[in-house]
Amino acid sequence: MSVEPTSSSSSSAEARRISTMNGDFISVGEALKLVPYFKGDKQEVLAFIGNVDTAFAVINPVQEDVLYKFVLTWISGKPGLQ
Repeated sequence: MSVEPTSSSSSSAEARRISTMNGDFISVGEALKLVPYFKGDKQEVLAFIGNVDTAFAVINPVQEDVLYKFVLTWISGKPGLQ
């Protein structure tokens, strides 16, 4: 299953629906490949959020805590100052 990273929550909801219907989920490691490191650039924040949303949509909901912990480690910088 191929899911394009997007900033649209409706696309993520669609990805979740498709994954649930098929019973197909990707691993947390594969989902993390959808999420780039975020270094605080305001212009990249919406894309980052969209990619994170998509990553959560395509993993097994049981693994959301694990993905959340990894995503937090991929955030750096000072978004309020740039």
